[in-house]
Amino acid sequence: MAIDYVMPKLAMAMNEGTINEWLVAEGDYVEKGAELASIETEKVAYDVESPEAGYIHIIVPAGETVECEVRVAQFAESEEELASLQQAAAAPAESAAVENASEQPIEQVTATAPRVAGERIKASPLARKMAGQSGLDLATIAGTGPGGRIVKRDVLAARERPAAVAAPVTASTAIELARIPMKGTPRAAIARRMVESLQSTAQLASSWEADITDLLDVRRRLVSREEQLGTRVSVNALLVKAIVGAIQQVPMANSALEGDDIVIYKAVHMGIAVSLPGATEYDTTLMVPVLKDVDRMSVVEIDRAMKALIGRARSGELSAEEMSGSTITLSSTAGLAPPGLTTAPILNLPNGMIVGPSTPIERPMVRDGEVRICTMLPLSVTFDHRVMDGEPFARFATALTERLENPELLLV
Repeated sequence: MAIDYVMPKLAMAMNEGTINEWLVAEGDYVEKGAELASIETEKVAYDVESPEAGYIHIIVPAGETVECEVRVAQFAESEEELASLQQAAAAPAESAAVENASEQPIEQVTATAPRVAGERIKASPLARKMAGQSGLDLATIAGTGPGGRIVKRDVLAARERPAAVAAPVTASTAIELARIPMKGTPRAAIARRMVESLQSTAQLASSWEADITDLLDVRRRLVSREEQLGTRVSVNALLVKAIVGAIQQVPMANSALEGDDIVIYKAVHMGIAVSLPGATEYDTTLMVPVLKDVDRMSVVEIDRAMKALIGRARSGELSAEEMSGSTITLSSTAGLAPPGLTTAPILNLPNGMIVGPSTPIERPMVRDGEVRICTMLPLSVTFDHRVMDGEPFARFATALTERLENPELLLV
């Protein structure tokens, strides 16, 4: 009897997935544990292994997005059972083809068919990402996937070919600098989650500055011991340590609403927002890998773990476990935004708080009755007002500021 293969739930917050590419062909015999498909969740793609052995019958083609637990393929025990599955699938398809014959020429794009100007290019999300990273124009790549869709193998083949001469710009294309399709891409998932976050929570953002002059002195001393420590300690590592200390003083900052309950978490799992290249040179995408049990780490351990995690995010090597389970999020624009800029980051669901530091700025400040030039760190924190009131948030903000302005507290 055929065994169903459903869209796997690769992360706790995953509701749907996109099949970037089937790594086996229709009818292949697949061993248990063999690579089966490339599946993209909201922010990252995974190569999944086959949970069964058998002859594969593909139901959902590459490029399609379906909800978790929806059947996308079947494993047949024998070639005879495979043939039966294929015949059952072909019967309704042939009937639909007859009924919709007048509409078919528009959709039937093959690898050799010329594209019409302005026509949306069909490509899997993984293929779009790979093409963008390689500087390839999808319009110059022939698709060999279902319905002429561009898939991973097409981009790999295009990388090996000599660069084509760019087509002349026509009046119809000169108006637009770029067009970035969103359907079925990580950017669409990000957009959906941002809207969901704003619509489903009571978000309140507050901004202030912390004097990190002494913190930077401590960091310089740590950097001078880089060889001994085995890492060049970053400001973000010190900031994470300060956030953890503030949470330990005000545990409510590490909480979220789950159903009808407010849950205060014992461990601190820090989500780290990482910006990555998008489908084109104009686009970006976003991942939030999770640094687990950061409350048990020293500053040096935080720095090492964070750099390793961000490195795996940028190389596409994150596991599903590393993308789920955050209790609070850090989203830094330091070094990217102009000095002094403050933002109001949107909550990363289901977290009840997100901390958004920006680029430091030097200001004259009065310290001990004297005017000094101090380095001030802009901080913006957004929290869910359904979970936390202003009083505990004010205590958290005070505790965070105290640790940033008195960095000796971070090293004890």
